[in-house]
Amino acid sequence: MTRIGIIHNPFAKGNLKRPWVAGKIRQALGDFGILRETRNIGELSVVAEEFKKEGIDIVGVNGGDGSLHLVLTAFIKAYGDQPIPKLMSLRGGSMNTMSNSLKIKGRTIGIVEKAVDNIKKGKPFSEKPQHLLCVNGMYGFMSGAGVISVFLDAYYGGTSTGPWRAASTMANTIWSAIVLNDYGKRLRGTRPARITIDGKTLEQDRFSVMLACVIAELGLGFTPTPHAYDKPGHFHFFAADIDPVKIIPMLPRIWMGKDLIHPEIRFTQAAADVIIDPIGEPLRWMIDGEMMGTTEPLHYTCGPTITVVQPYP
Repeated sequence: MTRIGIIHNPFAKGNLKRPWVAGKIRQALGDFGILRETRNIGELSVVAEEFKKEGIDIVGVNGGDGSLHLVLTAFIKAYGDQPIPKLMSLRGGSMNTMSNSLKIKGRTIGIVEKAVDNIKKGKPFSEKPQHLLCVNGMYGFMSGAGVISVFLDAYYGGTSTGPWRAASTMANTIWSAIVLNDYGKRLRGTRPARITIDGKTLEQDRFSVMLACVIAELGLGFTPTPHAYDKPGHFHFFAADIDPVKIIPMLPRIWMGKDLIHPEIRFTQAAADVIIDPIGEPLRWMIDGEMMGTTEPLHYTCGPTITVVQPYP
């Protein structure tokens, strides 16, 4: 019988609003799996070893994109050369970018209830292979720096999160870039870095946008990385020193997943190996929405291909 192991992150922004949800998940899961709450990375590593020992078939993650990144990193480390369990997102975050990009449907409790019903009735789960992004030994789906970090700092700096907050931050971002207020000046700045793509170093040494993704859609329906699935072992990488205000007229093309063409967009296609080396100052960057800073090079490659499942057709 298929066994489900669910990891619940009580600190995920979507879960902070519903502290009762863990109990509901446990009730819906019944005898068909186990639920573990994790409050730090150390506990996550222990749970990964437990799920490996128990032979868990599907690991469900009740958290957002950052939770998925932390779970994947811990499980890949724990399982070593063995494939990790199939991944089922319970959409417990505020944005659920990966889940939306892969068209994962449902709400947390409904997903668990449907999964258990499938197991009881012997119904198959919908499955999709998905390659991962590897950044300095961490695994996820998307990573970026420059204007992306500035935008996320503004998004997280509000009193709420979620699609409405993202939309209002996007509107404020467009306005600020045009009127060039303090936020707009941060948006329109460039970051010193040396970028090497598949062995070739770009001539430029300052960039406004750096983005690597193995999924195509990154929120609010925008699809800036349409080449994420072009080649096995590759991800879509985007690098530009363009003034972000010049991207505003291109937003319809980004929405439709069309290539952006501009002389200051230096690279926007599939890549297998990318190194971003900060020059002279720390680089603020993110992986799956988790904000970090580094003075060391960021090395991007493709990680293993996992199986993402959902109980709905």
